[in-house]
Amino acid sequence: MYDGVIMPRTSGTVAGLLLATAFSPSATAETVPGGRAAPDLAAATLRAETIRLAGRRYVAELSDGGRAELTLDPRMQQSTENLLRAFQIPFGAAVVVSVPDGRVLAMVGQSAADPRLGPSELALRAWAPAASVFKVISATALVENGVMGSTRTCYHGGVSSILADNLVDQPAIDRRCETLAFGLGKSQNAIFAKLATRHLTAGELARVGRSFGFDEAIPFDLPVEPSRLEVPGDGLEFARTAAGFWHSTLSPMHGALLAATIANRGDMPAPTLIERAHDRDGRPLAQAIATPRHVVDAAAAREVGRMMELTTRIGTAKGTFRDKRGRRLLPVEVAGKTGTLSAETDRGYVGYSWFVGYAPAERPTIAFAVVLGNNANWRIKATYVGRHIVSEYVAGKAHQTAPAPRLLAAK
Repeated sequence: MYDGVIMPRTSGTVAGLLLATAFSPSATAETVPGGRAAPDLAAATLRAETIRLAGRRYVAELSDGGRAELTLDPRMQQSTENLLRAFQIPFGAAVVVSVPDGRVLAMVGQSAADPRLGPSELALRAWAPAASVFKVISATALVENGVMGSTRTCYHGGVSSILADNLVDQPAIDRRCETLAFGLGKSQNAIFAKLATRHLTAGELARVGRSFGFDEAIPFDLPVEPSRLEVPGDGLEFARTAAGFWHSTLSPMHGALLAATIANRGDMPAPTLIERAHDRDGRPLAQAIATPRHVVDAAAAREVGRMMELTTRIGTAKGTFRDKRGRRLLPVEVAGKTGTLSAETDRGYVGYSWFVGYAPAERPTIAFAVVLGNNANWRIKATYVGRHIVSEYVAGKAHQTAPAPRLLAAK
């Protein structure tokens, strides 16, 4: 596995800055301008602190005294919360969205280190570096510039760092030649660094990042902190950025939407949390229909999606989704991208573990993102939570479609 990256302890790193602020419950996310709500809901904001399970549905209060019924799936929400709680994850979050409509099925934030933190702080804030998840953006940019998944490059090193000599051909030590698809599935840093420096400019990579929504607020029923992206013009730092080393942050909500964009053939679903709403007198409130955001051509999205399938078949998540004989452990194929990064911060060691993906790979109906902030003696990685999410989703669908039991009259 080639995800591992170690970040130096400096207060100037993006991760250091976020860890110093994002874990404070008093920190406020940027207000979403021009959100998805219709005029009837414009003056009534959702009160995140009131989200609760009422019978078989999650509900929340509106600021004007009204009430909203939410899209959260009780099975998915509760099982994911219980999993993170059971493993005592210091900082963890997961978001699951429906494809293609963007209904949020789970929005989880759990912290064993600070129980005051919840979904608003951990699922909707960009508190973690994007790490190798950013390779999805770089792969998309490369495909748009004519580099296909089958494009091969020879390389050396790149396991946990990118050095200047990784960017130039050195036949004496470039003893492996692999494809871009292999590079994404295995998260091979040198392949991405080399291809990016040869086929992309800083401006082109930044443009694709912006098309995926970096540095922009995501219209949603609750405030979502924008994910950040800085693309340096310097050759080495540019290569490191393309491979997922520093220079970008990502919220779990945005991570789920990145995966959903590839799953939805290049269109990013507009996420929604409110299923229906009523004012204080019980009258229904109209909601505007949000439209998807076109990000990338369908052909490019399909190409990147095929590469993401290798992550669980031969790559960095194979051990979680395949047995020792290579047989899948779930009834459906999963496409995804891992990200792993270690940082020494003002809060001490933090090991970030990402997994974003979608399922079923051949006909996606959900997309998700998981990020864990572990200490040095980590217990589970994000891929484990991702597998749990897909397993619960498949089980829930089977339960919904199962025929009702026949009632036999006593004789």
